[in-house]
Amino acid sequence: MNKGSICIIEDEVDIAEALKVFLESSNYEVQCFESAEEFYEKRDEDFRGLFLVDWNLPGEPGTKIVSKIRLEDKFSPIFIISAYNKKEDIVQGLEHGADDYITKPFNLDELLVRINNAQRKFKSFQSEFNPDEIKLIPEVGAFTKGEQTINLTTREYIIFEKLYNEIENPVSREMLIECFAKDDKMTVRNIDVHIFSLRKKIKTVDLKIETVWGLGYKLI
Repeated sequence: MNKGSICIIEDEVDIAEALKVFLESSNYEVQCFESAEEFYEKRDEDFRGLFLVDWNLPGEPGTKIVSKIRLEDKFSPIFIISAYNKKEDIVQGLEHGADDYITKPFNLDELLVRINNAQRKFKSFQSEFNPDEIKLIPEVGAFTKGEQTINLTTREYIIFEKLYNEIENPVSREMLIECFAKDDKMTVRNIDVHIFSLRKKIKTVDLKIETVWGLGYKLI
């Protein structure tokens, strides 16, 4: 029974091959890349699964790869694998968006338990997934709809959140300005500019902000 998909980005061929054989024997589908360049060129854009990313790669470091993955994919589990084992290294790796940090040398059985746990949580999330549901992610100033993540600026997110909470009801510009209590520089003109930007971003997920003349804006 297939347990899920794993993407390994590791330039040490022996380690990558050992991981591939071991994880495939544990019923995972595994694909391997030796560098960031190869990953960006050959990866499956629709891949959803667990990433194992080595930190010390030729060219672009693994931490940068993790950051780029997180721009497009907020939910797939990502593990950094590294020989760097100082506390500050681990903190830095996690700050780039990794869910776990594995130091070399590592025990394969322990790694498998961590992968199994992460995959169970990820599959649970996917099983509860509603393709039409909007989920707000205030921690990163974004929202998801279907499998798409829309990243917003801080101000855009505040406006979108207010429109979403009042969905299908018009929200006046004055009500939107009130959402920025700590930002006395917000004006009606600012609101209109951010609405214009939001409209361009959310149309990719079939959402619209309608102008209700005399009343304000409405998310539909």
